[in-house]
Amino acid sequence: MSLQNNKKIIKSNEELLIKDNNNIQEKIYYYISISCTFLHKTIKIFIKISGVYLLWIFLHFFSSYLYTKFCVPTTLLGLLMSPFLTATPHCQGLRWTIYNGANIINNMWIVIGTWLCANIFKPNKDNINE
Repeated sequence: MSLQNNKKIIKSNEELLIKDNNNIQEKIYYYISISCTFLHKTIKIFIKISGVYLLWIFLHFFSSYLYTKFCVPTTLLGLLMSPFLTATPHCQGLRWTIYNGANIINNMWIVIGTWLCANIFKPNKDNINE
């Protein structure tokens, strides 16, 4: 083989290698693009679903804090005023938010636990026929 033939072979191998690298880079870009799109859609769905629950968690937290601040003062005067304060509209509203927020948070954990159990203990279709 001549030196010129060797150079042609090396040059064609380099061109194939460059073409393969470009092809690999295109595939990597394609898979990353698909993964990012899937992740973005999943996060949007998760935020839509969990947004209501996060709202109730914050409402419950802040209502509990505000109830102890405005409806159950920690002084002797607060002790004497508490029977009158419990009947006020803002204290009743805060109590309603605390009570319903706690129930919704409990139901959220039941839904999450049920969903996890349903997906973790999903029967294998191959084992059902046996």
